[in-house]
Amino acid sequence: MDSPDGKGGDGSSTRRRLLVAAAGLIAESGWGRVTTRAVAERAGLPHGTVSYHFRGKQSMLVEAAATAVEEMFPDSELAAMQSVEHLLAWTSAAASEVGACSAQAGVLLEAMRESSRDDRLRERIVEVLRRLRHRVADLVAAEHGQRADPAGPSASAIATVIIAAGDGLWLHSLLDPDLDVSGAVAAMSGLIRPRAEEEAAS
Repeated sequence: MDSPDGKGGDGSSTRRRLLVAAAGLIAESGWGRVTTRAVAERAGLPHGTVSYHFRGKQSMLVEAAATAVEEMFPDSELAAMQSVEHLLAWTSAAASEVGACSAQAGVLLEAMRESSRDDRLRERIVEVLRRLRHRVADLVAAEHGQRADPAGPSASAIATVIIAAGDGLWLHSLLDPDLDVSGAVAAMSGLIRPRAEEEAAS
């Protein structure tokens, strides 16, 4: 039998349906306007399933938003990347995809806003960002290898700049759908590659 949090057993699929429904409503209506009844109706489930699987509305919304954000940055895809170029191509595709998908954009923006008021949500999002920075730093370090200038920026610092630039491109593309994201990513690659090539030649 499932626990009150809905873990284990056949209830995992019910819990998942509630989370997907909640994330969709967060994106469409905004955090504060989502009701447990609306979530149950969207999921096609009895209203009582919400209180069975979650301790309250906020608990459900935090889990729904955090899960949605985590799924935007799948660890399996990040772990499979072999180079910074591969990462930049993924960044370009992700920025275009999320920019075109109002549901993903909506839930991410609402989650970022709500994270300033809810430490549980903020910690979940911070963990996603830390994992992402770690993966990117590993790529940078592997690509630059032992040729990196000890006096230069660390792999972690370079990773932070790459990710922040990607975030900025995504935000700009939300406001301006005609933004040339692929061109901007190519420019970013041009700023990164010369350094790697100079190191290889030294």
